[in-house]
Amino acid sequence: MTRSTLRPARTRRTLRRAPSLLALLALALGVGACTNETTEEGQVGYIYHVPLIFGEAEFMGTQRGPTSTGVVWRQYVMNVDVRPKNYTEEFHILSRDNLNVGFHAHARISIRAEAVQQLVEEYGPSDALGEAGHPEWYLRAVRQPFRTAVRDVVHKFDAYDIQARTPEIGAQILDRLREQYADTPVRFETMSIGNLTYPEVINQEIQRKLAAEQDLERMERERRIAEQEAEITVTRARGRAAAQRIVNETLTPLYVQYEMLESFKALSRSNRVTIVAAPASESGGGSPVLLNLGR
Repeated sequence: MTRSTLRPARTRRTLRRAPSLLALLALALGVGACTNETTEEGQVGYIYHVPLIFGEAEFMGTQRGPTSTGVVWRQYVMNVDVRPKNYTEEFHILSRDNLNVGFHAHARISIRAEAVQQLVEEYGPSDALGEAGHPEWYLRAVRQPFRTAVRDVVHKFDAYDIQARTPEIGAQILDRLREQYADTPVRFETMSIGNLTYPEVINQEIQRKLAAEQDLERMERERRIAEQEAEITVTRARGRAAAQRIVNETLTPLYVQYEMLESFKALSRSNRVTIVAAPASESGGGSPVLLNLGR
């Protein structure tokens, strides 16, 4: 058998095998293109379909974790963590009285689960970027407005007042950001500022002011004590005056004579007593009378 007679037979065998090979290739491609994407607890998955060759990715829906898409044809999931998380920014800004104040602003932010599609398509996915590991949507659409709101509000206060009025400042920042992001997927839940640092001159002024406040509190306590002591003294004086008034009203000449006679009776019982009786006449004449009661 010549080489020329072998080629047609080999060609016929190859052609008979071609449908099977094509079927195996299609099956391999089909299996390889199937996916089963999962979404964890606390996440919402953004499901999208990617065409095999031509066309653009298409949004298919969302799924709330924990769940999976099941085995589907070329559908993928971009998971978004919708749980509240803390985001901290560091600041060094001028206060209203032109003093440099350093502090940290802490915002607790969550994502509205029903708005994950809008978040991914308009703000960006949740992939962590940068050294701090912040999601892309935060860096692209939230960070700068957040910092601007903090600067604008804090700049309205004097340096010393910032420390004393941190709850009020945090509330003003939170109200502004909630209004700004009311119709967005981003929800600002809480806001606070802390870790304040001042220039040395402000620290000294704060210490002086605290010392002055402590002195005022001490003087106020002393004033209350003095008032109480004065009330006690007045009460005692009123008591003595009332007692003296009673004595004056009852101390008549007859009563005095009665008390004198009672005293003489008591003295007469003593062995060694000398009584000097002064004249009691209206003219004052006469000599004193000495009575020696000694036995």
